[in-house]
Amino acid sequence: MNTGTREAIIISEVLRSNASMIDHYNVYMNSCQDQQLRSLLDHQQRHTLDSFQRLIQMMQSHGMDTSNIPLPTTMSMTSSSTMTTTTTASAPYGSQWTTPRYSSGQSGTTPYSMQHGVGSQGIGMSMPTQAESQLGMQMGMQTGSQGSLAGIFNDRSIAEGALQFHKCGADTTTRAALESSEPHIRAALTNMARNSIEMSYEIYTYMSQRGWYQLPNSPQNFITHSSAQQQQQQQQQQQQYTNQ
Repeated sequence: MNTGTREAIIISEVLRSNASMIDHYNVYMNSCQDQQLRSLLDHQQRHTLDSFQRLIQMMQSHGMDTSNIPLPTTMSMTSSSTMTTTTTASAPYGSQWTTPRYSSGQSGTTPYSMQHGVGSQGIGMSMPTQAESQLGMQMGMQTGSQGSLAGIFNDRSIAEGALQFHKCGADTTTRAALESSEPHIRAALTNMARNSIEMSYEIYTYMSQRGWYQLPNSPQNFITHSSAQQQQQQQQQQQQYTNQ
């Protein structure tokens, strides 16, 4: 498969996954009761949206067609000019431009990292631009229209869903990076995989502190095979192979 075609396919899968996460986060934020969880989800969604836009611009800078890329519902409500102004830079070709690195950011006026001890070295999120504020209002309108879905999820199931999104995202972007041979795209995908890992850990920490993520108790009667039994089984298999 040609390099450009392979990259277009794997990036499109990453973008589809991110678009689904962004849309599901709208439902999650409209349903959750915990303000800390809502702020955490809002920060993660904004970061994912920024990465989504930057990755699309990177595709365009490499000459790839983006007309068939499915956009998040909230993004499709904005014009293409608004989409480009929400990112912090244009899309020049080269290793100096990539997807942003995630850090446990600022929720309201108090960083989440200060509240829960996650990522104490994290950098606070910058103030939104006018275009981002307009997008946030449209996102709020969109979640408001989904009021009939509110109450379906409790905070625990919302956090569990977010955690699964990040675990799948880490797997998807890691495989995509492994399949990419273009250095700049591979670096961007690798960074996105790392971001998914950081966001999943942030959700995990939130759940763990509330007792929602606990490991199973050690089994009292755990059945195991002794080394002697394993050696005997290997000898039997070897003997059967020799007789054949």
